[in-house]
Amino acid sequence: MRQANRRDRTLVVNIITETFQNNPDINWMFSAKGNQSKNIRRLADYAFFKCYNRNGVFISSNGKGVALFYKIDKRKFSILEIYYEIRFALLSIPFSKILEVLRRESYRKSKRPKNESYYYFWFLGVLKEGAHAGFELNRELINIAQKERVPIYLETAIERNKNIYERIGYETYDYWQEDSKEIKFWFLKWQNK
Repeated sequence: MRQANRRDRTLVVNIITETFQNNPDINWMFSAKGNQSKNIRRLADYAFFKCYNRNGVFISSNGKGVALFYKIDKRKFSILEIYYEIRFALLSIPFSKILEVLRRESYRKSKRPKNESYYYFWFLGVLKEGAHAGFELNRELINIAQKERVPIYLETAIERNKNIYERIGYETYDYWQEDSKEIKFWFLKWQNK
């Protein structure tokens, strides 16, 4: 695993765009008539800059997997980050869904600690031909958190992913379901033991 540099942006954005095409937690917020790939690409651009500014973009050794993972208390002002966040919100989220998106993000944040340092594992994308890239990235990120004795928090809307995370040491600490959108959502935490 290596830390990404700015020239890796296209690789990172492409992998996230490809691997999140069928993710129910992301796709619900876009218009059914819009171009899903473009919308996910805009989200990935924003996520890349937010995590990059916090030294939190990682690429597997085979270049087939990426992780966006950053320490929550590491803040850095960036015009590019703000630009890509606004661009994503204005061009990808229908006006009628903006309040719902903000409410959901606020709810997700409320499930994480308020006054505690932790790593937030925002995205993990691995191409089908990526073999063990996901396990490599997870192992290395856990090593980072372990050295600092800091927990990791993440959420997933894919039950298969939840089961994998639990097998490698994460614990599910909360669950949320929204039947109208057919979304199930697991909140997971890894902690030094």
